[in-house]
Amino acid sequence: MTLLKRFSILVFAVFALSCSGEPQLSVDQAIYKTGELVPREKRVHWFKLTNNGDAELIVENVRPLCDCIEIDSVPKAIAPGATDSLKATYTAPDSAGPDNSYLMIRTNTKQKDTKLGFQAEVMPVKLTAADSSVVVFPFQVSGMPDGQKFSLDIFQYIVEHLPKRFPAKNPNEMTKHLGEDPAFEVEPLHDVARKWANILGIRFVVLGDVRPSATGKGLDISIMLVDGTFRLPVGKRIVGVPKEAAFASAADTLSSILTNLFSLEKQAFIADLQRQWGEQRKKMIGKPAPPLEAEEILTGKKIDVADFAGKPLIIQFFSSDCEHCEGEMDWLANLVREHPDIAALGVSVDIGEIDSVRNFIKGKELPYPIILPTKENEKQLDPYYGGATPQTVIISPEGIVAEYFMGFSTQTLGQFEKILIGMAEKKNNK
Repeated sequence: MTLLKRFSILVFAVFALSCSGEPQLSVDQAIYKTGELVPREKRVHWFKLTNNGDAELIVENVRPLCDCIEIDSVPKAIAPGATDSLKATYTAPDSAGPDNSYLMIRTNTKQKDTKLGFQAEVMPVKLTAADSSVVVFPFQVSGMPDGQKFSLDIFQYIVEHLPKRFPAKNPNEMTKHLGEDPAFEVEPLHDVARKWANILGIRFVVLGDVRPSATGKGLDISIMLVDGTFRLPVGKRIVGVPKEAAFASAADTLSSILTNLFSLEKQAFIADLQRQWGEQRKKMIGKPAPPLEAEEILTGKKIDVADFAGKPLIIQFFSSDCEHCEGEMDWLANLVREHPDIAALGVSVDIGEIDSVRNFIKGKELPYPIILPTKENEKQLDPYYGGATPQTVIISPEGIVAEYFMGFSTQTLGQFEKILIGMAEKKNNK
């Protein structure tokens, strides 16, 4: 080969290489500082990924380096000059102190692996269930010319008229921490207030709002109580209160909330469950059944929802402390024995309590399998399980979710039976 020819080939190779381009990854805030968190508090962050190169950037893999990080959304490819985001959720550890947790993103860049992470200061929890202290914040007052004075006056009156077993604490320290918290005005105020109640050892936080009544007469007063030991706020709204009666009405309402706290929190819990169930039901009905696979609790055999394709399938989610689950199990066992063309699957939600679940089903001789997801694969339950048992899901022979129900009633079981038998007959008549 001549020298000129060799030189031409070399020039061509260099030119081709330069034309092929190269992706370059830059990350805005590769280490996200969460600020102060309480144990098990979650923080979601979008890591901004930019391709500063002149070739497409491919995200080949994203791997958490601890079980405290969940990857929620990953871009597949980023064009030259473009920016996309990787969504991750961090859960603070149970122990207090500084925590640094990471995930690794692999791309087709020269560097290949890039480390991203969360940096948190996990605060010790001072609150105990025996505590009954209360922090009352000055109420937000709008639409009143003397609003600031009215706010301070109603605050003072409420503090002075708290029931004796609920000692008031000065709100200044909590006010300071709330204003400095990165989640303030990002997350719901009641969640941020609950976090600081736990850190500072305060049981209850009271927030209020006063404005001219929508009825045109008097004032509307809203009172929200945040319990540091309960994840949902409870409260009341009183409408059309005469201005001269506002202080006493607000104090009496707060006293009533504190006195009837257990009942109000139970109502809030049920209402929230129903809301979640309704949202989840909309997502499930008419859609293909999500994957669900786990070991059968007695035999160790892998059972997959997909194994039941071609038959109508009823899935019962249960727990060993469920009051009505056994009654539904008895009905389900009889249904399967009488109609062998209907399949059933029991799913325990008692993660990590295999002995309790075995004792619960012992002696029942159920004619259908029972599975118990592990801590490693319990995320499979998220699309299905709404947070209360018993819960029932019906899947058509074609693998489509036909019914999604939480709770127990004999009338509902009759409806389930009609749906399943109808599916089986339709399948057999084809």
